[in-house]
Amino acid sequence: SRVMRGLIIDFTRQRHALKRGGNFEITRLDSQVAGQESQDDAEQKGLLRLSEALDELALHDPRLAEVVDLRYFCGFSLTDIAAMRGVALRTVQRDWDKARLFLFRELKPAPIP
Repeated sequence: SRVMRGLIIDFTRQRHALKRGGNFEITRLDSQVAGQESQDDAEQKGLLRLSEALDELALHDPRLAEVVDLRYFCGFSLTDIAAMRGVALRTVQRDWDKARLFLFRELKPAPIP
């Protein structure tokens, strides 16, 4: 699941780099208004923030981070994860709920002063 997450994030970075010119130097002026970001930029930033939040979660509770990796990046159902781990479905559901709460708190936007 960690490899799958890494592949998805690397693919997003690579796609973003190729779309933006890769190794080439762009010599035209940016016509985008300052403070505005494209949907691809927002998507990439979101995935990077999610990856960082998952790394932080793994430091606190690796089991919760693994549930998120398996569910979000590998597409397994909670029932599948419970069967893989040999635990009750309700245990995996609680882990999923705890992980979602942690990620929600980590990813919510900072209040504007």
